[in-house]
Amino acid sequence: DSIKTVLTSPENRILIKRMLIKCADISNPCRPMEQCIEWAGRISEEYFAQTDEEKRQGLPVVMPVFDRNTCSIPKSQISFIDYFITDMFDAWDAFADLPNLMQHLDNNFKYWKGLDERKLRSLRPPP
Repeated sequence: DSIKTVLTSPENRILIKRMLIKCADISNPCRPMEQCIEWAGRISEEYFAQTDEEKRQGLPVVMPVFDRNTCSIPKSQISFIDYFITDMFDAWDAFADLPNLMQHLDNNFKYWKGLDERKLRSLRPPP
């Protein structure tokens, strides 16, 4: 009933749609682990390339943490989850009840924490 009440207002429906779009945009940590790892690599490579190009052109480096020579991908993922994902998806889960999504988030956070605790900076542990 409370969800129906929230959805009766046009302003609330717009807000919910905006939140859903934002959540979809940054939802990588909520995907199954293999997809999360793959996309974390792709996103990191995009940021590394941007940093490389900024350095090459003598421009200010917008994201110095994404220097491919010093970046820890696990640390970047942990920070992203801590600062942006957890609170937003906890709220979304409270609204829409998304246990599978939240389980993926928990699994992925533990995966990145495990790599970081081993002082690894890469997407995966060595073979």
